[in-house]
Amino acid sequence: MRISHQYKFIFFANPKTASSSVRQFLNPYTDVQPVLNYLKRTADNPFYPHITPQETKLIFEKKGWDFNSYTKFVFVRNPWARLVSLYEHIIRNPKNKIAFDHWLTTTQPSGIGGGGEDHQRWRKYGAYSIEHYIKDNAGNILVDKVIRLEDIQKELRPFLVALGLPDVKNAKLNHSNKRKGKQHYSSYYNEDTQALVRERYRYDIVNYGYHFEEKRSRFFRFFNSSSL
Repeated sequence: MRISHQYKFIFFANPKTASSSVRQFLNPYTDVQPVLNYLKRTADNPFYPHITPQETKLIFEKKGWDFNSYTKFVFVRNPWARLVSLYEHIIRNPKNKIAFDHWLTTTQPSGIGGGGEDHQRWRKYGAYSIEHYIKDNAGNILVDKVIRLEDIQKELRPFLVALGLPDVKNAKLNHSNKRKGKQHYSSYYNEDTQALVRERYRYDIVNYGYHFEEKRSRFFRFFNSSSL
């Protein structure tokens, strides 16, 4: 996440939605950066990279900051692609080797999310539906803008310009944590696992127009090669 008191914005780093790239891009405009590790939180800096809006709002209230006066934004991603990206990140550790189909059945769009230890919030929230990431316990949406990752090139720049951030028109957005594998996410799925994601992530799919693609989309080529 990134917080700017000067430009009055909060960026929430929803895991596996190019959040590392956007955080790096926003660094020059940021007044508050989180600690790098959930376990390293302090009373002075209780923020961590993938903190949710609900957690952040509670911290703002304790600090006497007006959460509602900040423009809050986050990215959402095609859930079929996002889950593959999370899975690939998890199995980088040889101790976590597990078949994709089996791993997928152990995840949830809320609660335990992508599993792992409680402090591994990138993994936990990496499998959350955007609905469960941005809403509080009462069902209220706590962000002002949800941008489809697939629309980052046309949506992010004008949004940041409207916030008053200088020098963003010609700035470049580097793609960090880029997938090295060339397999398209569709190759991981069969009919049953496709349907499982479709059922669990109905909110994301319906509200943000996602569908299961059979081949690499133009977005990935465009995002890897172009400037913001």
